[in-house]
Amino acid sequence: MKTDSGDRDLDRLFAAARKAELYKTEREFGFETRVLARIRATRTENRPFPVWAWRLMPFFVSVVICLAIWLSLFEPSRASDLIAGAGSDYEDAMVVSYLAGE
Repeated sequence: MKTDSGDRDLDRLFAAARKAELYKTEREFGFETRVLARIRATRTENRPFPVWAWRLMPFFVSVVICLAIWLSLFEPSRASDLIAGAGSDYEDAMVVSYLAGE
């Protein structure tokens, strides 16, 4: 496992700290537990927003592509030129049909 070498290094550091000249037994209580808790806390920090946004980008791109396909397939066809119908006698009917989407 890749954490085994890290554990051995950490054990060696703790052993070296115990052999130091200024070592006092009063400080020993819970020292290793506090250090390991601090290491675990830094490993499990919340990731910043840009990291999550970057990881979710493929999902948002696929949503945009799906919406574009859906809009292009299911949009009803409409008269594209309202001015062409304005010269005829059916001006009011053309405006109503254009606005109603018929």
